[in-house]
Amino acid sequence: MYDSTAESGVIATLVHHPDFILQSEHLKPNHFYNKENGCIYWAIQRLFESGIDKIDAFNIDSMLNTNEAVKKKIEKFNVKDMQEFLDLSASVARGTIEEYNMLVETVLSYAFKRDLRNKLTGLVNECYAPNVSLETLSNDAYKSLSDVTEKFMASTSVEMFGEKIDELWSDIEVRRTDDGLFGLPSKFPSLNNYFTYETTELVLLKARMKMGKSAFMMNEAIHKMGMGVPTVYFDTEMSDRLFFERMLANISGVDLKAIKNGKYGAEDAKKISAAKEWIRSKPFVHIYNPQFSNEEIYTTCSKLKYKMDLQFVIFDYMKGNTTDSSALYNELGGRCDFLKNDVAGKLKLAVLAACQLNRANQVADSDKLERYASVSMLWRSKSNDEIIMDGEECGNFLLNVSLNRLGEQMMDKEYIDFIFDGSHMQINECKMQHSVQESPF
Repeated sequence: MYDSTAESGVIATLVHHPDFILQSEHLKPNHFYNKENGCIYWAIQRLFESGIDKIDAFNIDSMLNTNEAVKKKIEKFNVKDMQEFLDLSASVARGTIEEYNMLVETVLSYAFKRDLRNKLTGLVNECYAPNVSLETLSNDAYKSLSDVTEKFMASTSVEMFGEKIDELWSDIEVRRTDDGLFGLPSKFPSLNNYFTYETTELVLLKARMKMGKSAFMMNEAIHKMGMGVPTVYFDTEMSDRLFFERMLANISGVDLKAIKNGKYGAEDAKKISAAKEWIRSKPFVHIYNPQFSNEEIYTTCSKLKYKMDLQFVIFDYMKGNTTDSSALYNELGGRCDFLKNDVAGKLKLAVLAACQLNRANQVADSDKLERYASVSMLWRSKSNDEIIMDGEECGNFLLNVSLNRLGEQMMDKEYIDFIFDGSHMQINECKMQHSVQESPF
C-alpha cells in the first residue's frame, strides 16, 4: 500500500529544489514506505537545516554516515550508487511547489492508510478475543483511532489554553526590551508610543509616488541592522546598486550625488569605506525583483529563518500587474492578506510593507488592505502653508498613524514632524514638534 512514483518524485524534486522541503515540514522520514527514500529525505532535511543547499551524492552520503541507525538502513547504497540515483532524479523532479505538494499529499495519504490498517487489524483481533470487555474494546478503539488521526492531522489537535500559559508567558517576557518596549522598536521614538514591529503583525506605510516611501523603509532597515536584527528587504523598485548607493549616503553622511560621480575628498572616502565595512558585517539581505510572486517571498523568508534567524521583513512596495481597477483591488488585497497571514503569521515575523496612494490619496480599495494590516500610516510632505504654520524647525514631512490595532490611534489632523534630507537619504524625527492649536468651539 504505497506509491513508489510519488515517493521517488518527492526525493527527486528536493534534490533539485531543496528549499521546497520548507513546504513539507509535516512530512516525516517514517512516512515513506521505501526506507531508502525515508533516509535520503532525512539527510536532505538535515543538510538544509545546516545551511547546505547543494544536494549531491557526497553531501547526502556524508550526512547519512553521521547517524548509525540511518546508516544501517541504507547500507546497500554507496557514493557511486547515490550519484546514479541522483542522475536519474532529473527526469522525475517536479518544478513547482504545487506539483511537489501533490506528491507529498500522496505519500502522507498512503502512510495514513497503512497506519490506520494496522490499528484496525489490531482491533479486529481484539474483537475475537473472548475475555475483552465492552469498555476495554471501546477505549482501545477510541485511543487507536485518536492516535493515528493526531499523528497525521497535527494541526487539528486542540490544547487546553491552560496548557499553553507557561509558553505564552515566556514569549511575552522574551519580547520585552531593557528600555520598557516590546517587539522591535522603530527608529523614530514617537512611533514607539503607538506601536512597535511585532511578530505576526503587518505595518503598512501609505504615500504618494516619489514621496520617500523607500527612504522611510530603508531608514528602518538600517536601524534594525544597527540593532543586529536579521532583516530582508524585498524591493520592486531599486536594483542592488541603486539601493547600495542610498545606503552609503545614509550611513556615511556623504552626499548621494558625490557617491555616484566620485567627486569627494579623502575624508569622505574614509567615511564611505567605513560604511561599506559596517554593512558587510550585518545580517541583511536585499532582493530586487519588479514582480515578486507570493511563492518566492514565502520560500525566501522560510529559507532565511533557517540561515540567519530572520526577524524583520520589508516589502517595497505592493503594486498590481493589471490595469483593471476591480482586479487590481483584489490583487493588492490578496498580497496584503498573504503578507499578514502567511509571512507574518505562519512564519512569526514582523513585516513592514508600503503601498502607493493615487491622486485622491487612496490606495486601490483601502478597505481591502487595511482589513489585514495591524497598523496603517500615512506619509507625506508638508505643504508650504504647513511648514510656515508649524515652523521650519518642525521639518518638511509628516506622518499620521491612521489605523492602529496595536495601540493608540491618531486623529486625522494629528501627526509627527520629520525632516527628510534627500541628499543623504536620511529621515529623522524633529526634536521640536509642532504645537496643536485647539479650537474653542
